[in-house]
Amino acid sequence: MQKEVKAEIAKNIAETLAESVTPLNGSIIIREGQALPLHEPEKVQLLGTIDAPARWIEKRADTINQKECYVEVNREKMIISLRTDESNYYGTTVYGKLELSPEYNKFGINGGEYITNFEMAELFKMNRAYFENRSVAMKLVTDLQNFKAKVDKEIENSDNKRGDRRILVNQVVQSNLPEAFNLVIPVFKGCEKQTVQVEVYVNPNDFTCTLVSAQSNELIIETRDTIIDEVLERIRLTCPDIVIIEQ
Repeated sequence: MQKEVKAEIAKNIAETLAESVTPLNGSIIIREGQALPLHEPEKVQLLGTIDAPARWIEKRADTINQKECYVEVNREKMIISLRTDESNYYGTTVYGKLELSPEYNKFGINGGEYITNFEMAELFKMNRAYFENRSVAMKLVTDLQNFKAKVDKEIENSDNKRGDRRILVNQVVQSNLPEAFNLVIPVFKGCEKQTVQVEVYVNPNDFTCTLVSAQSNELIIETRDTIIDEVLERIRLTCPDIVIIEQ
C-alpha cells in the first residue's frame, strides 16, 4: 500500500513539473531513494617540489584571473607558494619546497650532531658508494674503528690571594684522521650529484665526531637562489600579471 501511495505521489509531481518543461529547458528526472549528503567545498592545498607552482600555472594559466593571484617566496625556508582566487576562502594554494637530499641529511653535514667514532665508522662503511674514492672510505672506516688521539694538556692555575685568579687550559689533540675528504652526493633532493669537500670535527671533551663542510654551505646558498630564480622566471613568463612577493 505504501509503495502504491509513493508511486502515485511521484506520478503527480512528475505531471505537475512536466507542464513547465519544454524542449528548450531540458527534461526532468525523478529518482527514488536517499539523496547524496551535501558537503562544504574543500580548500585545495597542494605540496610538491620547488617548481610545483610553476608547473601548476603552466597548465592552468587560461583558467585563472592573474590579478587575483599572488606568489610568496621565502628563500630562507626554501618555499614558493602560489595563491589563486585570493578573496575566496576555498581558493587553491600550491606550495613548492626545496629540500636537502636524503643522502646529504644521512651524513649529517653541518647538522651539529656528534656521534661516536664507531658510529661514524659504520656510517662510512654502509655509504661508501658516495665517496669520491672508495679506498679512502675504507681507510676512514679503519682509522675510526682504531681511533687514537694524543692529548697534550697544560694547566696553569694561579691565585695571588688578593682576589685575582687565573685558570688556563691549553689542550692539543693529535689524531690519525685525515683533515678532509670528498663526497659525491646531491645537495638538494632531485638535483644532480656534486663533489663536496668534508671535514671530520672532533669534540675535545669526549672525542665524538661530526661532519662539517664550508663548501656545501656555499653550494646550498648559491644553488638555492639559482633554482628559485628559475622557477620565478617561469611564472613571470607564463603569467606576467601575477604579483611576486619576497618575504
